[in-house]
Amino acid sequence: KFQNASNFLFYHTRREDSEFNSTAYRHAPVQIPVYKQIPPSSMGFGIPNKRIWKRMYTDSKFCLAIRGDTPHTHALLRSIKVGCIPVIVSDLYPYYAPTLKSTLDMRDYAIFIDEETFLQDPGKALASLEELSDEYIQEKLNALRFAQQVMLVDHPQSLFVPAFLKEAEAAMNHARPDLCPSCVRGSGVASGYT
Repeated sequence: KFQNASNFLFYHTRREDSEFNSTAYRHAPVQIPVYKQIPPSSMGFGIPNKRIWKRMYTDSKFCLAIRGDTPHTHALLRSIKVGCIPVIVSDLYPYYAPTLKSTLDMRDYAIFIDEETFLQDPGKALASLEELSDEYIQEKLNALRFAQQVMLVDHPQSLFVPAFLKEAEAAMNHARPDLCPSCVRGSGVASGYT
């Protein structure tokens, strides 16, 4: 799928301003000069037809996941679902909203671009994806396949439930009794799980 994808990159956003200075990040890649620096891509201010949107998304090698009003974005899960290597522009994402962090490390299946580097020259930052080695891409794709199994409940070989239980156990082991006495192993509601 990666080798045969028609679009180098997929990214569509809304024209309306976002909160917390995220508009600058979200609008940066849809500027005309950026298009001239990267291979043919599907980027802009939305695709009104959902069927075309889905086809374009699925037919892309890389998918931008740029922070929104908070450090995370729904685009990450969407890109994992369609098998597109996520390119994350959010310095705090791995700390603010790591998904199933006891099982997955986002750096294994995603590419991170520093926010400041991205804003300085989004075209150059995105064009650098062309320089990635075939080995590096293959590592990301292998990790992405595993991330699909872990994160997608509807995956034919889903590992979501064991990963979720592992995450819940890790949370119970690190619960702070001063904040949640019943969340600590051996007490209250959680005592049945020790």
